[in-house]
Amino acid sequence: MHSGLAAFYEVNGHQELTGTGPIIVHRLLKNSVEADEYILLTEAAYGQLELPEGEVVQGEETYDDIGSIPTYVYIPPSPEPFCPLPNAALPTIFIETLRSEVSQEYAQVAHHPERGFHFHTGRRLAGLFEYQDEWIGGFPEEAIESFAGTGNPFTLGELRTAQRVLDVGCGSGLDCLVAAKMVGTDGEVVGVDMTEDMIEKARRSARVVGVSNVSFKVGYMEQLPVDDGWADVVISNGVINLVADKRQALGEIWRVLRPGGRFQMADIANGQPVPEEAMRDIDLWTA
Repeated sequence: MHSGLAAFYEVNGHQELTGTGPIIVHRLLKNSVEADEYILLTEAAYGQLELPEGEVVQGEETYDDIGSIPTYVYIPPSPEPFCPLPNAALPTIFIETLRSEVSQEYAQVAHHPERGFHFHTGRRLAGLFEYQDEWIGGFPEEAIESFAGTGNPFTLGELRTAQRVLDVGCGSGLDCLVAAKMVGTDGEVVGVDMTEDMIEKARRSARVVGVSNVSFKVGYMEQLPVDDGWADVVISNGVINLVADKRQALGEIWRVLRPGGRFQMADIANGQPVPEEAMRDIDLWTA
């Protein structure tokens, strides 16, 4: 910031500035201040402005064409940690950023499952979670390679013939294919996921396996594209931990379950308070 005189002139219908003042402002855009957030002021500007509370450091910038310029650098105080009220809505920009980061991560899992991630994937992971051979033994590799769950929701209760099952955050659709075999042709399975690349892969896998009683929809867990009371059973596998507004996501699951229905979840849970710096780390959320 600088305060001074300037000459105005017109070039091709556009107003331009000239003089020492505009040159100083332009030069100060390149400076030696080592900070991410600051206000750099000349003496003239500093004498006319009333700055809010914060650190002010005197300094100097030197340029070949105009010499040395005494400066004042205002450093704003660090913000207080963000501590939302228990029922406060999360900032929209954070939710959108989180969704974008999660979708980008799992789009890579859909297209390049062989690449290697900070979590296990594919047939090896299914084996670790004791997915039975009678469930997935005949599935082609394409239907299993992008599986990225955190457990086995089917160990919590047996699915029965003719039931309607919703898989929340279905990913590449492996759990949907397993559920479709369990409920039989009289049952119905719907998978919902926000990552379009995963939904496309799930649909291809269903065609390859030859399952006709399963469908897939693009949608958010906080706004499930399913009617009230539709599902006999809702399953999810490693996705609730990726949602910023878990209260809303669980409320949606309750909404779509019929009275007496079941929710079978495999996920990551933390029994200790999460530090503030971890809450702000998108990379930890996407893990």
